[in-house]
Amino acid sequence: MNRVSMREYRLPLADGREVALLDNGQQGKPLLVALHGWLDNGASFLPLAPYLDDFHLICIDLPGHGHSDHKATPYVFIDWLDDLHQISQAAGWQRFVLLGHSLGALIACAYAGVFPEQIERLILLEGLGPLSQPDESVPEQVRRAILNRGRTRERASAGFASLDEAVAARCKVADISPAAARLICERQLVVREGRWHWRSDPRLRDLSPLRMSEGQAQALIRAIACPVLFIRGEQGFEALLAQWQQRAGAFRQIEMAVVAGNHHFHMDNSAKTAVCIENFCQIR
Repeated sequence: MNRVSMREYRLPLADGREVALLDNGQQGKPLLVALHGWLDNGASFLPLAPYLDDFHLICIDLPGHGHSDHKATPYVFIDWLDDLHQISQAAGWQRFVLLGHSLGALIACAYAGVFPEQIERLILLEGLGPLSQPDESVPEQVRRAILNRGRTRERASAGFASLDEAVAARCKVADISPAAARLICERQLVVREGRWHWRSDPRLRDLSPLRMSEGQAQALIRAIACPVLFIRGEQGFEALLAQWQQRAGAFRQIEMAVVAGNHHFHMDNSAKTAVCIENFCQIR
């Protein structure tokens, strides 16, 4: 994998928390803000960074992930939008291109509907808007979420003997290559008393107590004013094909591209992914 030098700094938010950012230092070029997936971190965009030097690329460690502070409150989907709004206000970003992968794509899509005046273009990798659920499934979803929180509180991790062991564990539970997993794990781990432990907040594994209805999710999508690019992996999440059929008509302007690879195709097939992004943004 190609590497590029990224400067890391911490951004203080209005509520006292700090968020870690990775910045390629290309001030003056179009601002591209990148949001990673669940239990990933900003390092998931490092393989893309060498191919996106025509952008001022800033990769955010979402709260509870990577080097960012944990939250004092539960991780509820709508609050991710508040986090991004606080970050954009603290950083002084008036208008920018927003890129999201997986959970980051869900957040990015919803944010573009709530704050359309901020988003110049929207790029969604392996995600097509907020998750939804039928109304009748709400009681069981809330019950499962409450019971799951109890298990999260009881769960204790003994850590890993080595970075390699952590990478292998990540590969067992995620659709990701060992090289990609290593990049994420290097930023997601801390050594304590000779063992490697996750930095990420254990409460990120809590189930969401409520999801939007499909009507609510599509209302957010219809509020997006900018052009949208949806890129999916050839071997990515199959459910996205059905979601595309269901939701594509709700976007004012959207195009889809398919890139060879799995759910983390942007890490293993970075050059092709970057070409799609640059063509969409009319950079070259």
